Amino acid sequence: MDLFGLVSFPDSTLTDGHLTCSYADLKPIFEALQTYLAQQGVQPQEPMIVECDNSVPSAVVILGLLHQGYSFLPIPQGQRSGLEQDPAALAKLLPQFCRHLVTPHWGDAQGPSIDLLQVDRYLNLQPNPTADLDVALGDRGDRKLYLRTSGSTGTPKVVMHSHDRLEANVQACVDRLQLTAADRIALPVPLFHMYGLGAGFLPGIKAGASIDLQQGANLLRYLQREQKFDPNVAFLTPIFCETLLKGRRSDRPYRLTVAAGDRVREETFTPYESRFGCLVKLYGSTEMGALSAASPSAAAADRRQTVGQPMPDVEFCLRETETLTADDRAKGIGELWCRREAGFEGYLDWQGQPLDLGQWDGEGWFRTKDLGRLWPGGGVEVLGRCDHSVNRDGLLVFFGDVERVLTALDAVESAVVVSKGESQRGKNLTAYCVPVAGVAVEGATLRQQCFDRLPNRAVPDHIVVIETLPLLANGKVDRQALTHRVD
Repeated sequence: MDLFGLVSFPDSTLTDGHLTCSYADLKPIFEALQTYLAQQGVQPQEPMIVECDNSVPSAVVILGLLHQGYSFLPIPQGQRSGLEQDPAALAKLLPQFCRHLVTPHWGDAQGPSIDLLQVDRYLNLQPNPTADLDVALGDRGDRKLYLRTSGSTGTPKVVMHSHDRLEANVQACVDRLQLTAADRIALPVPLFHMYGLGAGFLPGIKAGASIDLQQGANLLRYLQREQKFDPNVAFLTPIFCETLLKGRRSDRPYRLTVAAGDRVREETFTPYESRFGCLVKLYGSTEMGALSAASPSAAAADRRQTVGQPMPDVEFCLRETETLTADDRAKGIGELWCRREAGFEGYLDWQGQPLDLGQWDGEGWFRTKDLGRLWPGGGVEVLGRCDHSVNRDGLLVFFGDVERVLTALDAVESAVVVSKGESQRGKNLTAYCVPVAGVAVEGATLRQQCFDRLPNRAVPDHIVVIETLPLLANGKVDRQALTHRVD
């Protein structure tokens, strides 16, 4: 991958709060990494697993592998802990077609600084304990980025991107978000996820911006790092935007905040912009990368209502789905399908063999499994996942609409709605609510309040009060954990 920012902007930096690396330092680090891997007998076409976190060592390893044309799959660090003696659990975690396992370490914060040129001091390289050496990959192993995804089924699979298509997606983000070398980017979203890697980190590198990598950021840690780094751009999840809005006492303008991963609530958008500056929604997927995003220069009304215009190489269309009613269709609601040149090359199973999941039609259109609308000016509105809506009393109920009402209640900090079983109205709705700190409330009380704010069909059948919502490694709510939870 052509990381031209390394040449044009040598004074820009990467930092994680412990280590700082300038762009000028990266080229010799890449060369040292390539020499080390060659000495260990690792070839670029041999896929490797990279256990990464939001640290400078992980970042420079990822950049070096992309720059030198290696194929790899990033996963979160720490997931193997305690599984060394459990081959079955490891086999579910580590794809068998990857032959090597690479773990960068930044070391002890209290110890001496790491010399990133001494690759063998911070890079642990070992054989993948689950590797199947008899797997024949053909020419698929060359210059690929692999990403894990479980989708809505919970069954792990691998998404395969070429470096060239990834670079086209990265450049589209640079252009649409108007990133420049003058930007200072706060990045608390993970590098092993397409949003953090493909929409935030790599576009920031491409633009020559300085980047503050944040590991497991909570509000207090984020504010501490913000004071030291002084960012003007932040890539956040909608949940963290709400946390910032509720938990931060003082206003602080950013040039740009980008939010992706879930839907930004309408009641969050305007207060956030009034306190922290321009908020842009980005829409995409592990498979297709960033599909659409609003320009920072677009009108606030357009940025609030839509996820912006499609990227230059992206087309959208709407198709009917059986859950939609005649009233929904009259409102222009349909299932979003997309087509783009810089999308992924296909799914693979854990053995590296092609998977056909039926999400393509015969003309190159990909099913997003999201419901939305296409506005006359070209803007895309995303209403929610197809499986995050149910038909009750013959009408469509979006989980997001119910969640917005619940979180507007004085006693509720956050809420997630899932469907479990059947009710007299159709599919059962169960809401999980986290109360505001220091407030005691019962689910029955919250449910009673819903009757004054929601049509009867949208009132949850059950409301369960819990201390915290389970989260996936990428920061999204783990809805499957809630769906299978026994209350």
